[in-house]
Amino acid sequence: MSASTSTSTPWSPRSNKARFDAKAPQAPATVTPITAHDPASADELPIAGIMPFSATDWPGKLTVTVFTQGCPLACVYCHNAQLQEFRAGSEKFSEALALLRERKGLYDGLVISGGEPTASPHLPAAIAAAHAEGLAVGLHTCGYQPRRITALLRSPETTPDWVGFDAKALPEHFPAVTGGTLRMAGGNWESLRLLSEAGVDMQVRTTLWPGSVIERHLDELRERVADLGHELVVQYARGVDREGRYAS
Repeated sequence: MSASTSTSTPWSPRSNKARFDAKAPQAPATVTPITAHDPASADELPIAGIMPFSATDWPGKLTVTVFTQGCPLACVYCHNAQLQEFRAGSEKFSEALALLRERKGLYDGLVISGGEPTASPHLPAAIAAAHAEGLAVGLHTCGYQPRRITALLRSPETTPDWVGFDAKALPEHFPAVTGGTLRMAGGNWESLRLLSEAGVDMQVRTTLWPGSVIERHLDELRERVADLGHELVVQYARGVDREGRYAS
């Protein structure tokens, strides 16, 4: 396998600039499938918060960043644990688009973060709505469901312009780090392959802490990412204990 040199960047918990509503109503138990050609459905993307200005969510770009509600994982180092529960959002995607429209020319694009954005069937409509406004769209994801990534890649209007991809860990270590299943671990790596083969611009990153299983197997993780044509960016969780958890 080919070798790769990692770019290590400092990382700290996100400041609470986004607005989060911990008392939002429960989301419906089922969601009717929608298509990317239904702009109104973009507002069904569950948005928990809108950060009106970010210089860190898409390297080299200034963005508005939205955070989706709901994530199937429970990563030990998660600093946005309030976004894990699947429930309705407290903001509208159209509010972020309106902000970008009002300040046209000041931003480079929009980032959809989470939570896990691909958990919502309304993500394609949101990306398409942003593209219809002439906006570049970045996406943060771990790609735990490759079929959702495949669906995004079917059309240019729903394909993100850039992806911040979380390579959580080697597959065998994925459950211990994320609380997810081995099937999700396979999805994580399959989605990375799909995006790589599609030629989507990406930053592939992982988050570790001293003594973690990720750190102990970092060289192998770097090699596997390099085999798919990427340089692994290493982020460090600060202020965590030896298990990777933030002090309560």
